[in-house]
Amino acid sequence: MNHSDNRPDPDALLAKVKAEEKTAARGKLKIFFGSCAGVGKTYAMLSSGHQRLLEGEDVVAGIVETHGRTETEKLLEGMPVIPPVEQEHRNVMLKELDLDIALLRKPQLILIDELAHTNAPGSRHLKRWHDVGELLDAGIDVYTTLNVQHLESLSDLVAGTTGIWVKETVPDSVFDSADDIVLVDINVDELLRRLAEGKVYVSAQARANAADNFFKKSNIIALRELALRRATERVDAQMDAYKYREGIRNIMPVADKVMVCIGPEHLSEKLIRTARRMAASIKVPWTAVYVENARHYRLNEGARKAVEEHMRMVERLGGKTLVLQGTSAVDEIIAYAHDNGITKIIIGKSARTRWHDILIGSLADKIIRRSGYIDVYVVTGEDPEPQSTKSTSDLYEFKPNLYFQSMEVIIFCTCVNFIFRASLKPEDEMLIYLIGNVVVSANLGRGPSFLYALLSAFCFNFFFIPSLYTVKIEDRSFWMTLVVMLATSLVINSYASRLRLQAMFARKRERNTQLLYAFTREIAATRGHQAISEVAAKHIRDVTGADILVALPDKAGHLQIIWGELQQRDIVKESGLMQWCFDNSKPAGIGTDTMPSAQTLYLPLVTADGKLGVLGVSPKAQEKAFSADQRSLIETFASLLASAVERANAADAAERLSVDAESEKLRNALLSSVSHDLRTPLSSITGASATILMEGEKLTHETVHELARSINQEATRLSRIVTNLLDVTSLESGVVRLHKQPYYMEELIGGALLRLEHTLAIHKVETHADPDLPMIQIDGVMIEQVLTNLIENAAKYTPP
Repeated sequence: MNHSDNRPDPDALLAKVKAEEKTAARGKLKIFFGSCAGVGKTYAMLSSGHQRLLEGEDVVAGIVETHGRTETEKLLEGMPVIPPVEQEHRNVMLKELDLDIALLRKPQLILIDELAHTNAPGSRHLKRWHDVGELLDAGIDVYTTLNVQHLESLSDLVAGTTGIWVKETVPDSVFDSADDIVLVDINVDELLRRLAEGKVYVSAQARANAADNFFKKSNIIALRELALRRATERVDAQMDAYKYREGIRNIMPVADKVMVCIGPEHLSEKLIRTARRMAASIKVPWTAVYVENARHYRLNEGARKAVEEHMRMVERLGGKTLVLQGTSAVDEIIAYAHDNGITKIIIGKSARTRWHDILIGSLADKIIRRSGYIDVYVVTGEDPEPQSTKSTSDLYEFKPNLYFQSMEVIIFCTCVNFIFRASLKPEDEMLIYLIGNVVVSANLGRGPSFLYALLSAFCFNFFFIPSLYTVKIEDRSFWMTLVVMLATSLVINSYASRLRLQAMFARKRERNTQLLYAFTREIAATRGHQAISEVAAKHIRDVTGADILVALPDKAGHLQIIWGELQQRDIVKESGLMQWCFDNSKPAGIGTDTMPSAQTLYLPLVTADGKLGVLGVSPKAQEKAFSADQRSLIETFASLLASAVERANAADAAERLSVDAESEKLRNALLSSVSHDLRTPLSSITGASATILMEGEKLTHETVHELARSINQEATRLSRIVTNLLDVTSLESGVVRLHKQPYYMEELIGGALLRLEHTLAIHKVETHADPDLPMIQIDGVMIEQVLTNLIENAAKYTPP
């Protein structure tokens, strides 16, 4: 009988063990989830906290917003509370969670209200859910509250339903990682009654505003539906995870892949949320793609930052980001989709019709035409805050010298035609102008080429078409020349710009490759942490112009700076943030969600073997943050530096092993030698004492005296050997302390010879010491022991 089908899946068992190890030391997160304010989330959280407090557990209230509700305030009675930190912001005192005290207190459970709250400026973390993450990493259980409108993937649906954009959001990944979700729900009519009674908002004006705006019955019903649906999705996800851990294989295999195309427009946020909801509903992975083409290099700084923010939003919602480089966005998107098995593409299209879309077709239209078997979902919308994405230099600045050069080419071509006018036909003269058009279009850009097309058509008509020196607008040849020139300019300019863009991409890739190759080659030939850090600092500084800091941990896990170019006051000010980056293995500082007000970006040096240190990079004074390209390159440098530090650690470990092996070899040799040296005096002592015991009455007085003197000499020798062994042990353990005093060398030499008087009886010893030697500061006892050992060894291995 075959029982193979009943055996557990090894992959499932391994995944289960890894998941259990990962969550064993981490605290448990429980979210009390509701449709809107007033449903009783905080009340339910406090009630559950009291239950665990009655069970004898250590429970504290970290930060609880009662909003003046009497019922909620009563539940705080009898519960330990961590005093909040008060911070002034714009003449208003804000109360925030004291994260340091909470970590130091380390209760079993902490209650933290309003997970989506934005912390006051100057706090360690930007958002309260970052604080919760650190508490969980410290092994502390957390109870918290959350409304459905604060889920990042649903904020656009909430805005469409209620007409209100919610700015404080929580990534869905935080919600999905919760160990338990408690849906707190009440009837719509009951909620409205509570609002009217002042149990939601105490202020009468606040109640009136809420009833007129957010707390409409239709809004509450829609929010309640969203909360129920999201809670159901969460239950489904938990069931799938359970089945996977337990090796139950009745789950449908992943067949679909979702890809969303994003850009700098505000519509991209809606696209990202749509992609996340679609991927979650069909339980498939999703990727956000941004194409870096000629348009990217015409974006202003605000538009580029918008792209970076959209990339971070994708990562917060659990998606993967990818930047494609190419001249044609459609070609790159379709090629990637086909190569990676994408089955659904989500793309945006403005609700406003542009002339460009009518003449050439929008990006969505082109992708639909070339999508083939791939499903394409078009999401339309208007940007709530329309803004130009073009660079200001492209809008207002132009280079007059390029236009003058264009006119110089026209003058040159006209002169050539005049010189050879007698032998040229009108068609030949037009070709000469056409050659000039090619030169201008390929080298000077679109504006100068269009100017050339207009002026060349005018010159050809004025100077070379009968009747001469008149412009005949109605002449067909004039319009034919103009159309040919413009068409030539447009085509050549398009191809020239594409070639320039390809060259730009090639130079960028070549530069990055050369930088990384030079760094890898130099750091591979470098030994020692100090030298490796110096090489890394030099290369990163050459790329970014930034100041560099490299810190590695000591045996206690505290960071020690081994290379630093930052000012000492900045290092002292941000030392805690640097240690936090190392302890949590997460980026911190400028451009991150942890202390974004800091002056430096801290990146953990992490490899497969664990965390090794921290790299700090501080941008130039005139730059507030790093660009996406710089950040990506710095992260690559950090990864290579981590590998180099790991290699240096391995070399140090190998050297320590080699030293330990040599020490062990020396110890064994010493033990063998000492064993022989111990055996000789012990044998003499044993033999002499046995003779005295057995034949003491028969022995003469002189014989007994001689045997006793032999026992004394061998015991003295044995004492010296044992003393040497103890001294060696003390030296190796590092407990020996030198006691230096002034001594004459003659005294120490004489003392050593006196101690070895019997050993040196059969040897002739000569001493040569300069009588003018001064007294020297030494440990006399130790130096005399050294001399004794040296002279004894010499006597032992020298014939009489």
